[in-house]
Amino acid sequence: MHDIDAILREVDERGYCKVPNIISAEKAAQASTAVQRLLNAEKTDATQQSQRVGRIAVKDPIFLELMCHPFVIEVWKKYLGEDIMCSSFSSNTMYPGHEQIGWHSDYPYWSLQPPWPAGNFAGQTLWMLDDFTEENGATGGIPFSHRKGHPPDGDTSTWRDDGEILTGTKGSVVFAHGAWWHTARPNQTQQPRSCLLSMYLMPWFIPQEDMRGQLAELENPSELAQQLLCGKQHSPRDVGAPA
Repeated sequence: MHDIDAILREVDERGYCKVPNIISAEKAAQASTAVQRLLNAEKTDATQQSQRVGRIAVKDPIFLELMCHPFVIEVWKKYLGEDIMCSSFSSNTMYPGHEQIGWHSDYPYWSLQPPWPAGNFAGQTLWMLDDFTEENGATGGIPFSHRKGHPPDGDTSTWRDDGEILTGTKGSVVFAHGAWWHTARPNQTQQPRSCLLSMYLMPWFIPQEDMRGQLAELENPSELAQQLLCGKQHSPRDVGAPA
C-alpha cells in the first residue's frame, strides 16, 4: 500500500522518509520483547543511559525476519541495486534519563575522508519498536544533510534549529540515506524506548559487522539471508589462484 517511488523521492530530496505501519503493532511488540530479553542478559554497569545490542540476526528469529522484510528489501534494491548486503543490524535503547545529543553520520560514511562521494551507496532503516515521541527520545534528523558531503559540523552535542524530531507509532520505519545527520534525543519519560537499526550497502563496501560470522551460525539460511549476511560478497584472494 506504500508508494516506493514516492518514498525514494523523499529520501533523495530530504535525506529520509518516515513511513507508518510497515509492520503491525503486534509484530513490533514481538521484536520489542526479544530486545528486552537481550537487554536484560547483556546489561552492564556501563549501560546506564543507553544500550546497544549487536549480532541480533542470530539471537532471535524475529530479527532475521525483519532484516529480510520484503518491503524493506524492495525499497533498498530499487535504490541501491539487486545485490545489496546488510552491513550492520542492531537494537538501540534509550533509558529514562538519557540526555546526550550527538549529531553524526553512520558507517560507511564516518570511515571516508570528506568530501564524501556523491551518489547512493548506503541506506539506513530505523524500526520504531515503541511509539516515538518528543518526550521519550525520538530520533532527530537534519533535512538535506545527506547532500553536504561531510560529517556534522559545529557543536554536535546540542540540538540544532534545523533539526526535525521524527515522532511516530510503533511499527513505523524511517528510510534514510546513509549519509544523513541524525541523533537520539533526551528521554524525559519513565519508560525506555527502543528501535532497530539496519544499514544496507552496495556489495563493494566492507561491512561494519562480521556478518559472515553470523551467517555461519544459521542453519539452512534462505538465499536472501545468505546475500544480506555477505555470504555472496567477493572475498580477496591472490590473482591467479585457483577459483
